Amino acid sequence: MAPVTASLLVELPETRARLVRYVEPMLRTALVVTGLTLAFPAAAVAVPASVALTACEPRERAAEFEAQMDKVAGAARMKLRFTLQARKAGKGWRRVASPELGGWRTADEATTRYISSRRVTELVGPARYRTVVRFRWLDGDGRTVLRSRARSRACRQPDHRPNLKLRELSFEGATDYVVLVVNNGRSESGPFELALTGLPTQMVDGLEPRERRLVVVPGPRCERGTLVTATADPLDLVDERRERDNELTRSCP
Repeated sequence: MAPVTASLLVELPETRARLVRYVEPMLRTALVVTGLTLAFPAAAVAVPASVALTACEPRERAAEFEAQMDKVAGAARMKLRFTLQARKAGKGWRRVASPELGGWRTADEATTRYISSRRVTELVGPARYRTVVRFRWLDGDGRTVLRSRARSRACRQPDHRPNLKLRELSFEGATDYVVLVVNNGRSESGPFELALTGLPTQMVDGLEPRERRLVVVPGPRCERGTLVTATADPLDLVDERRERDNELTRSCP
């Protein structure tokens, strides 16, 4: 038997939307049971709107998205709205505030293809970010004749926090203790304290990302076999990516 076509039912955008959401699944089920074939023309049910991730910039902690929509029959105006979502490891997607996305944006009445690009910055990792865009087509009286939504691919942002790590603790001469401190994180650490067993705490200027520095701490003679522990940021005042590598213990030679 020839396919049953629904092309006559979707001339109006509002009818098309209702058909896609409610009628099409029921018709497909009923016709499969009776052995008939249901053919919906692809162009008849396609919604002309999409959103894409156009830039993902971990170093700048930024992402850029572009949405576009085409005018449909019966619509006089088009509008859209971006929403930012984030997802951390082991958790679901959730909406996050982003003033840069703003609210609803409306195209000029003469526009037939509306394209809107938005850039978000100061993203905090580790997390993935995407945008969900809601689209509306309005008639001349402001009534919605069609609505849709789309989501972009995700932009991965790593953990941007600093990370202090002690690489080496050595003993120079009779009274100097030398500590090699590095910041292998992605942002500046700010000033922090360096503590050694039994010695006064030293203040260290902030380290830039990937910077390393030798810190010399004067003190009494280190007796052979004595264990000395150096600790960076002993009060945990620096918000770091990892806290477990802030200590290093060595035995006096």
